[in-house]
Amino acid sequence: MTRIHPPNPPDLKRRERPDMVTQIRIYQFITPLFGGGATPAAPDGVTVVRASEVRGQLRFWWRATRGGQFGDDLQALRQCEGKIWGLAARLDDEQHVGGPSPIHVAIQDWVEGSADVPYIVQGTRQQPRLIPRPGSAAPEYAAFPLQPKKEDQLPGMPIPPVYNDVRFSLHLTFPPALRAELDAALWAWETFGGLGARTRRGFGALRLESVNGQPHTDLPPATVKQCRQWLQRKLKQHVQATNWPANLPHVSPQTPFKLQRGAKGNMLDAWHELINQLKRFRQQRRDKNTGEIKPIGHSNWPEPNAIRRAFSQPARGPHDRRLLNKYPRAQFGLPIVFHMPHDPAIQSVTLQGATKSHTRFASPLILKPLMCAEQSTIGLALILEGSHLPESLIIQGDIGSR
Repeated sequence: MTRIHPPNPPDLKRRERPDMVTQIRIYQFITPLFGGGATPAAPDGVTVVRASEVRGQLRFWWRATRGGQFGDDLQALRQCEGKIWGLAARLDDEQHVGGPSPIHVAIQDWVEGSADVPYIVQGTRQQPRLIPRPGSAAPEYAAFPLQPKKEDQLPGMPIPPVYNDVRFSLHLTFPPALRAELDAALWAWETFGGLGARTRRGFGALRLESVNGQPHTDLPPATVKQCRQWLQRKLKQHVQATNWPANLPHVSPQTPFKLQRGAKGNMLDAWHELINQLKRFRQQRRDKNTGEIKPIGHSNWPEPNAIRRAFSQPARGPHDRRLLNKYPRAQFGLPIVFHMPHDPAIQSVTLQGATKSHTRFASPLILKPLMCAEQSTIGLALILEGSHLPESLIIQGDIGSR
C-alpha cells in the first residue's frame, strides 16, 4: 500500500484552561499492528493510528470497568456514557443526553514503523505453496486472515503486511472530575486491549513509555506470582460494579485469567507460546483406533460430525458413535469456516449466528504479552465476563443451510 505522508501540521497554541487536565502519553507497539484502517486487515492510508479508534477503545474499556455500577438500568448507563464519551442526539430522545465528549483525544508524532509480511507464496503457478515467512514477528496461526484464498495464490504475489515498532503520542484533555473514569479506561485498554484488528489475539499490544515527559514506572512485577497480585489489585481499584447488565463484556476482580512465562522470557516468545497453545487446543486430533492425541488424524472435536449429520452424511472419526450435535468451538468466536475436503458433499461451510444482527460473536478470550518490570514479559490469557453466544446458530454452505 502506498502511504500518503501529509506535512506536519502547524503548532496551534491553545488557550490554557486551568479547569482542564492535559496529558501527553507516549506509546510504542510491542506487537505488530494488524490493519487499523477503514478496510478490513489493511492499515490506514494516511495515519497509522486514528484518534477515533483510540476513543472507541477507551469507550469500550470504560464500559468493561465502570458499566456495572448501573445494574440493569441500561438507560442510566447510556446517559453516563454519553456525558463522558459523547453521544449523537436523536429526535425521539426526551432525555437530551446527546452532545460532544468533554474528553479531547488527539494523535500526534506517529511513526509508521516497518512492514512485516507474515506469509509468502512459493512454488509454481500450477502448484503454489503458502508458507510462513521466516523472520516474521507475527504468529502464523493468529495472522491467518491475511492469507489469500487458495484460488488467488500466485508465486510472488503481494500479501498485506502488519507493522512493527509503531509509535505515537496521545494527547488528552479532560475535566478533573473525570480522572477516575479515564484512568480506569486507560489502564484496562493498555493492559488488556490494543489498537487495530485482532487485539484479542495479541496484535497491536501497547507499552506506555511516559506521561507528560515522566517515564511510566507502574509496570507489572517480573514474577508470575507478583504480577497476578498486581492485576488483582488494579482490578479492585478500577472496576466499579454492583451488578452488570446482561451481555455487557466486562472485567472484574473475579475475572478468570492465567499468566505464564515464555520459554525464552522475551516478548515475542511469550506471545507465540500463547498462540501455539490455542492452536494445539483448537486443532486437537485423535487416532480413531488407539484414541491417542496426535498431530494428524480425525478431529477430536464434535463439530465435523455435527455438520455431517446436518447434511445427512455418515459420521467419521473418534465421535462416529456419539453423534454429538454440539459446536463448542463457537465459544471462541463466530463465524467459523470449516473446510472438509474429505467430504465431497460438504467441502466448506460456515457456522454463524442465525439472525442478521447476530451473525458474528467476538471471542471472549484475550491472549497477549504483558510488558513487565526489568524488561521482562509475561503471557496473559483472560476470559471476558458477560459475553454470550447468540441463542441460535446456523450452518451456511454452497448447497444451502441446515
